[in-house]
Amino acid sequence: MRGLWVVLAALVGFGVLAALPSGWALVRSARRIRTVLDVPATDVALVLGAGVRWDGKPSMILRGRLDVARALFEAGKIRRIIVSGSPESRGHSEPVVMRHHLVSHGIPASAIVLDESGVDTWSSCRRAAGDFGLREVTVVTTRFHLRRAVALCRRAGIDAHGVGHDAAADGLRRVAARGARREFLATTKAFWWRR
Repeated sequence: MRGLWVVLAALVGFGVLAALPSGWALVRSARRIRTVLDVPATDVALVLGAGVRWDGKPSMILRGRLDVARALFEAGKIRRIIVSGSPESRGHSEPVVMRHHLVSHGIPASAIVLDESGVDTWSSCRRAAGDFGLREVTVVTTRFHLRRAVALCRRAGIDAHGVGHDAAADGLRRVAARGARREFLATTKAFWWRR
């Protein structure tokens, strides 16, 4: 009987430890997940990278994020856009591809800033706070990634709100489901691993 209680206590303890990261992201992003229409206006949107195709075009997920940034710009919610990603994505600079896409869709090149050190969400948030000196930002990413992105930007000292691209509604249900599963592990890493 005592062995059963030990197993039950261990399971409860493991469950609590597993739930802490998701709870952290939920609390840190509470009331900060918005839409293009109701997000508070800020000077800058931070658009997080999501991969480039072999032909140098944004992946469908990345294109969705860029469309959200463009909508924010056109709605007057932001004045500048930082495109943050890897300098090497299938032979292309992710931020350069992102800038080209935005410019080709009517965003002035002068309103776009490149960050080629955004190899992960924490790097993008930390650079936005440290190197760019941002104290508030609108984070743009995919919905399944939004809570962690807002939480990490807040950890970096930025007053962040987030607007997300709905990949599932855009016909990317499998990608969204896979991203949501991956997000559990990524949020766990973000919570426990503090750099």
